[in-house]
Amino acid sequence: MSSYCSRSSRCRSSPVPSGHCGAVRHEYPFADELLTSWHARQRHSRRGRALPAPKAVRNRKGDWHHPDIRPTRAWLSATADDLNVPATRLVEHSLAKHYPYLPVDFLAWEHPPGSSDSTGLIPVPRLHVSWCSRCLAEDFASDRPAHVRRQWVLAAVGFCHRHRWPLEDRCNGCGSRTWRFAMPARGPLRMICEACWQPLERTSAPAIYAGKDALLCWEHVIAFEQQCMGAIKGRTPDQFRFNFTSADQLLNEVRGICRLLTRKPPTDEYWWCRTRNIPLNDFACDAMTPGYIGLQFYSSDTLNPLATASPLLRRRLLAAACGIIETNPEIGAALFGPDAPSAIERFIARADRGVLDRLLMTDGHWSSAFISQIKAARERMARRFTISKLEAAHRAIRNVFAHASTNEQPEPRDLAGQS
Repeated sequence: MSSYCSRSSRCRSSPVPSGHCGAVRHEYPFADELLTSWHARQRHSRRGRALPAPKAVRNRKGDWHHPDIRPTRAWLSATADDLNVPATRLVEHSLAKHYPYLPVDFLAWEHPPGSSDSTGLIPVPRLHVSWCSRCLAEDFASDRPAHVRRQWVLAAVGFCHRHRWPLEDRCNGCGSRTWRFAMPARGPLRMICEACWQPLERTSAPAIYAGKDALLCWEHVIAFEQQCMGAIKGRTPDQFRFNFTSADQLLNEVRGICRLLTRKPPTDEYWWCRTRNIPLNDFACDAMTPGYIGLQFYSSDTLNPLATASPLLRRRLLAAACGIIETNPEIGAALFGPDAPSAIERFIARADRGVLDRLLMTDGHWSSAFISQIKAARERMARRFTISKLEAAHRAIRNVFAHASTNEQPEPRDLAGQS
């Protein structure tokens, strides 16, 4: 790792921040690093001896405390004493410190936390880690140890905002999702695939060769993600784009749209079937899933589909939410094609009407501006439907008269009377 330095005994003995020479066991976390990532690097430097991995624990009330979100005081004190790092410094790297209003369902979960009244065998909550291959390549080129960034575990983020690049959660070589930290023969600590032992900084070829249209789609969704991240921090969204919308209302809108987009139709015969006939698949945007042209997704019965989604599904959900909520029609045209119908009208046509009506009637849940958009879209759709019915009726009447006129035959002439 870059923290080891054999040139100076002074560097080996003095604790200094990350990115400089210094013993790994005294190294501070990087400014954007998760606590569990930093702790894993310290365990690696000690070869795992006398430094157990931190895990989520339940308190007496049955609530979970995850070490990355809100670590317990006991773990902070023990870790600070063991690694000679101030406990206050560790608190600064918790997700609760950086995102005090962060909802649990806007974190990416491998195993989401169960409720306090859950019974039976409950898996320990674990965050779903994605990564940016360009960040990892930049770490290696700068002789920095690889580390997991905080943004990589947020459910409202499907791109690296630094490199404007899609996040990944699978090895680009073999497709495995299992990885680990490892020390190569040369260079700093790296994240490698446990299946094929290749470094994870290898970039996906379809992403490299993405065209200008795809990059423009990425920019639109990244701008929407930044608004969601601001709302997670409690900041009011841009009112020029989301009129009269609070931070909670924007998150509620994204949450509700994602749930409706992944619900199977209420007409499905069996409640347990997983079908591709979900509204999300009407919002095709291949730029969100580079390398997977025409990729479709199954229905999801989870309460928070965004929190348990893969990066591919997450980007598709966020792109659809962006096209539906944004008032600028050019954004929807860029994402779904210039000839595609309006995103909000497609959403209304395919979403469960009963669930959508209940969300609209909940006071203050969604913003008045978004509710007005839905009502206006419904009026447009109803007006077009009425016009189409009248036109169909008019065509039918014309066809009847045309058919009747062609079938008229002249009456036979009375030859005797004429004579």
